[in-house]
Amino acid sequence: MAEFTPKSRAEATIVTQQLRGPENLLAARVVVDMSDEILVYQPQAQPLLTLTGKLRDKREATNAQFFWLERDVLPRTVELTADVTDVATVLNIRAGDENRGAPGYVFRNETTGEQILVTTVAAGQFSVVVRGIGGSSAPMTAGQRLRFLRPVAEDGAGLGTPKSVQEVALNNRCEIIRTPFGFTGRDLQTELYGGRDKGTETKAQMFEHKKSIEQAMWFGRAFARTITHQQTFMSGVDSFLTTNQWDVSGLGGLNYHSINAALEQMMKHGDGGSLRKGAGAVKYLFAPGRWVTLFNDLALDKLQTQVLDEQIGFSCFKYVSPHGTVMILPTPLFDELCPDTAFLLDLNHIRYVYFRGRDTKILDNRQNPDVDGEIYEYMSDVSIQVEEEFAHSKWFGISV
Repeated sequence: MAEFTPKSRAEATIVTQQLRGPENLLAARVVVDMSDEILVYQPQAQPLLTLTGKLRDKREATNAQFFWLERDVLPRTVELTADVTDVATVLNIRAGDENRGAPGYVFRNETTGEQILVTTVAAGQFSVVVRGIGGSSAPMTAGQRLRFLRPVAEDGAGLGTPKSVQEVALNNRCEIIRTPFGFTGRDLQTELYGGRDKGTETKAQMFEHKKSIEQAMWFGRAFARTITHQQTFMSGVDSFLTTNQWDVSGLGGLNYHSINAALEQMMKHGDGGSLRKGAGAVKYLFAPGRWVTLFNDLALDKLQTQVLDEQIGFSCFKYVSPHGTVMILPTPLFDELCPDTAFLLDLNHIRYVYFRGRDTKILDNRQNPDVDGEIYEYMSDVSIQVEEEFAHSKWFGISV
């Protein structure tokens, strides 16, 4: 019988220094100096989502498509389509503009200042007018505008012509946004620097989910299709804003005058505008780095840093213009998607909407029964309501 011969094994490593240092230890034995907090990229990358949930009550929708009613002010201007002399009593105006006038209505020529009394109206015409009310008359040219000042009644006259503005129904759709993530059974039990993977990854996925909602709220496009069931897409802020589009690419450099001149118009309307709030008008400029830098360069001595909410620590720059206060919110998302574009919003008319019972929530145990692990998801069935779009504005075209 052969004698047993053990296999040779590796000899122990000898440390010859008198003192043992960390470098002499097995690398796997040394605890890495790892921060216990895992830093999440852009934790405040969703300012619109954050502020719409803070500054105004959320709306609960009971249907994937939801509506709201808006009523504009009475239109008060008409436009001349032909030249007239200083004594002419028939004024040709844009088709349909005759509905803006009635017997007894006084209009003022915005160019010459002349006041005109309308006595008879016909299609495309103020067919009989009295010229030079309280003053002299002057020739008028095509393209000039007449602004309605007031109705003046004759003593003992009848009621006159009632006029009102018809409401408009606007709508948007809720959008289902889902962010799934999961862990194997071993991963759930593995000790890691910075905390267990489930806790840290759940937090990171929450920020990614919020970022997805934020991008939809800004840049979503209305769409719907049916596969087995409906797939609906929301319209974002960018889709709604059509009236106030400020292209600055041809201005050859912005300055105090150009910005304040734009704000003169853009700060007027809405509950946060100067027509309703006067000097207390406040709107919010969501801006990429280029616009923030511009305001800093132009108005360094006029900018103030202000914390909007102590709980979330959300801060902005405050610019007090001659027409109201602009809260400038750095928006890192725009640096990625539209670095030349900023949006000035009246947040009194922006509302976060969620489908009943389906506001953002985390759902667990989404895995099949045979899976060795756990699958979770953040799910939101949400949208945005953009009211009085003329109270908001889009600024774009700024160069580097």
